[in-house]
Amino acid sequence: MYSPGQQQMQSANWLHGHAADRPSFQATVCRTFSTRPYQVFLMPQGMLFLELKNKPGSAKDNNGAVVAGAVMGGLIGACIAQAMTSGPSDSGRSENFELCSEEELLQIAKERRRSFVSKNDEILSVSIDAPAGLSRMFADSSLAGWITLRDRKLGKVAMEIHDQAAMSVAVDALPRRLRERVFVNVELDRQTTKFRPKGR
Repeated sequence: MYSPGQQQMQSANWLHGHAADRPSFQATVCRTFSTRPYQVFLMPQGMLFLELKNKPGSAKDNNGAVVAGAVMGGLIGACIAQAMTSGPSDSGRSENFELCSEEELLQIAKERRRSFVSKNDEILSVSIDAPAGLSRMFADSSLAGWITLRDRKLGKVAMEIHDQAAMSVAVDALPRRLRERVFVNVELDRQTTKFRPKGR
């Protein structure tokens, strides 16, 4: 049986490793007749798409710092840079999702009926792409890239990423979680600190 001191230490250790164990990013899920913002959590059991009440923030001036932090220090660098430069308008953070336990997140998802889960054993593939050429010319200027999830039960789930920092988290975390099922078709342009198609 744990003493109060042991429980407090266990909670502190859990919070310390929380961001690294459960990375997340904001995405807009695009369906035939609608688009909807989500906070996407990469959990041990799969990907939790938690419906956001507010629209995710568009690309801001801090994106360069966040992506540069990711280049230097991977996900941890990106998280540190994001924490230093982000404001209270970031919708995922304004709802304090980072401080929620897994059970609390799942409870919030149940209350928000458009939330859904893609289970690990049902994920067929994930591809990460960036706009280029005509697609960049005619796309929303805030568009950082696309993520396409193919799930055995959900089918195709198309996501738009409107933040270079969110792209950085996805590029770093998805291959570590899903390994050979993830196809990263982007690379970082170190001059612009934006993601571009590989080989361009």
